[in-house]
Amino acid sequence: MNDLVSLSMRLAAALLGKHGNEWLQAMQAELDHVPADERLMWSLGCLLAALKRRFQVMRIGNFQIPRGLLLLELLVCFAPITLGWWDAVFGPSGVLGLNQSVIQQHFSATPLARTVLGMMIGAAVIGLVGPIGLFLASRAAVTGAGLRSRALGIAMIAGVMLYIGASILLRMFSGPGAYAATLSFIVLIGALPALGTAHLMYLSRPEPQPA
Repeated sequence: MNDLVSLSMRLAAALLGKHGNEWLQAMQAELDHVPADERLMWSLGCLLAALKRRFQVMRIGNFQIPRGLLLLELLVCFAPITLGWWDAVFGPSGVLGLNQSVIQQHFSATPLARTVLGMMIGAAVIGLVGPIGLFLASRAAVTGAGLRSRALGIAMIAGVMLYIGASILLRMFSGPGAYAATLSFIVLIGALPALGTAHLMYLSRPEPQPA
């Protein structure tokens, strides 16, 4: 877990840049006083705050940061959900391994088991936001093109938000377990992909023309 904390803080430092040194130092000073079991959540919060700050300093339709750094930002947003999608589809317990026998044996006995099956299938569908986002991020870094399709952007954001909402309900009614929401799940699978998609949509807005 310490490696993840360190990685999150390094990514936050890269996103903040030299102009965010004072803010980063304050974050790191507070991190030293955070309980050990809460340090990962704190570092993820710092990373999320750094992403928000970076979005705020970019002008509409104009790249004000190196495209390599832009790619890093978007990788942070879309890589976790892509890994989750890959596991949900191709992993040892992914949907590609499902058949009638497996479903009857493991997912038909109780309503909770059927709900988990639905969340697994939902992860395979909604998780496509990850690879789509990585493709759009790569294109943005190479060509400067954002996400021009408003409908696709709204669908990507709505999809991850609805999935997170379902995982929160699963946690509320069934307690901890597979696909039940945790803070890291909400941040990595919901907030970061939604922010990354919004960023891509933001970059596609035309620059205002002078009168």
